[in-house]
Amino acid sequence: MTKQVPVDCVDIRPFSKDDINFIYATWIRGLYFGNSWFREIPDKIYYAKYHKVIDRIIESPDTHIQIACLKEDPGVIIGYAVMIGEPKDATVLHWVFTREVWRKLGVARKLIPPQIEVVTHLTKIGKNLKPKEWVFDPFLA
Repeated sequence: MTKQVPVDCVDIRPFSKDDINFIYATWIRGLYFGNSWFREIPDKIYYAKYHKVIDRIIESPDTHIQIACLKEDPGVIIGYAVMIGEPKDATVLHWVFTREVWRKLGVARKLIPPQIEVVTHLTKIGKNLKPKEWVFDPFLA
C-alpha cells in the first residue's frame, strides 16, 4: 500500500523564477546519474550541452511547470513536474522530480495530470514508475 502525502502540508503552486536553479540542478544531475547512457558522455560535455536542452524546454511558451512545496513555506520545494501545456490539458511530461525523503508518498502523483500519454525523459527510476500505456518519445524534447 502506497503512503499518501498529508494534504494539509503540501501545496501545488506555479513555477517562479526563484525555482530555476533548483530545477536545473536536480534535472541535469538526475538524468546524468539516472540513465546509464548519459554517463557515457564526458561530464563536462554533458553538463554544458544538456543545460541548453533544458533551457529550450523551460523557455518554450508551451511549457508549464508545477511546484510541490510546503504549504506553510512555499519556498521549500518538495518536487516539480515539467510538461507541455497547462495541467488540465497536458499530455506530454518532460520531467518529474521528488526529493528523496518525499518519494513514495504520492507527491509525483499530485503533480502529474492523469491525461499524460508521452514522456520525453526517462531514468532507471522513471522506467519502473512509467505506466505501460505512456510512450517514451525523447524527440519531443
